[in-house]
Amino acid sequence: MPELPDAVVYRRRVADAALDREIAETTVVDPLILGDGLEPHRFDETLRGRRLRETHRHGKHVFARYGDATGWLALHFGMTGSVQVVPDGAPPEYAYVQVHFTDGGHLALRCPRKFARVRLIDAPDAFVEAKDLGPDARRADVETFLRPFAGRRGTIKGRLLDQSVVAGLGNIYADEALYQEGIHPATTVPELSDDDLRGLYDAIQDVLDAAIAADADPEALDPDRFMLTHRYGDERCPDTGAPLQTEQVSGRTAYVSPVRQPPPTQT
Repeated sequence: MPELPDAVVYRRRVADAALDREIAETTVVDPLILGDGLEPHRFDETLRGRRLRETHRHGKHVFARYGDATGWLALHFGMTGSVQVVPDGAPPEYAYVQVHFTDGGHLALRCPRKFARVRLIDAPDAFVEAKDLGPDARRADVETFLRPFAGRRGTIKGRLLDQSVVAGLGNIYADEALYQEGIHPATTVPELSDDDLRGLYDAIQDVLDAAIAADADPEALDPDRFMLTHRYGDERCPDTGAPLQTEQVSGRTAYVSPVRQPPPTQT
């Protein structure tokens, strides 16, 4: 499932290769991908003849302002979505929404499982507020990050995956940050001290920065430092060499290094 590092990569693709190019037309292969009841003909009428002018990202969402007005194209990638800027030729497989440029080529939103969504919105800030998204996991300072955890219960992994608490983390990078800080994902928020949460904030920044530097390719991360490179490989902790374990935590599969991340004390 695409997470914040993937969204950073996709925003850069749009910014690097799709801005200031006139839009000739759009193709909607499957209207299911258009969110909020947006109809294909309105999508085309709105974008045709305009240019994407700037980009923005919040959490897992990517935005591109079109024309000189305040309207924005909003992209969310669901479980299997991605965005590609295709120079010429046939669109890639599963490209259910395409934005074609007058000078050739197109912007393609791919999503084999059709959970991605394309919307036309007024402004990113209003969209973030309406969707009740928390602070962006990479842009928030430590105090902003800590604030939504005050008074929260439940597991720390569940809270990290809650986009209203912090926006952008998903299953694999939440697991990695918890691994780096030595926190078991089933630990409840009240069991963590302020110092624990500050350390987790630092671990999240370190993990996200490394993932972004690797173009969101987990296999490109340093195998001596990161569990992710072993998660789908030898399934051994790079620190202790012990086998990784999987547990169901807050409805999701969590990978855990049992020595590095001891389970919370049962009371």
